[in-house]
Amino acid sequence: MHNVNVDALTKTITQGESDPSSLVQEVSFDGEWRSEQGPQFTTTIPVPNGEPFIFEADFPPPMGGTGSAPNPLAYCFWGGLACYAMTFAQEAALRGVALRGLRAHATAEVDMSRALGVSDNPPVERIDWTLDVDADADATTLDAIKATADEHCPGVYCLRNPVELRTQLGA
Repeated sequence: MHNVNVDALTKTITQGESDPSSLVQEVSFDGEWRSEQGPQFTTTIPVPNGEPFIFEADFPPPMGGTGSAPNPLAYCFWGGLACYAMTFAQEAALRGVALRGLRAHATAEVDMSRALGVSDNPPVERIDWTLDVDADADATTLDAIKATADEHCPGVYCLRNPVELRTQLGA
């Protein structure tokens, strides 16, 4: 339904209910700083059923980059927004609500002063995600799907809850 394989999803949920460890997936990839002109950082991210994707990031010129690729926070904002929209679509499909269209919009104001050592201001104080949904469902049903997406979306969880981060220097 609307590009969600509900049968596969239901099978995964059923399997996870009997074996929760089957729902744990490791994510691991490497990135590399590039010293030549152009995007400053590149990463190849594996995907389950296709060619790996190459992500490139570059700071905007005021931050010392060339602005030739999205900045790292744009990927963070996009990843969260994509996760949220996809979770909404998934929850709609599980409820049998067909989507004719789903558009998502992210907005945030970024204060670069902390990154530049000029202040202790938080870089981002709020992120707004808006979903425009085209479906034959009433507002109450769509609100219920949104509430479930708010509860189930990994991106929402990671933004609303502290996640342990360990940084280290390798050999």
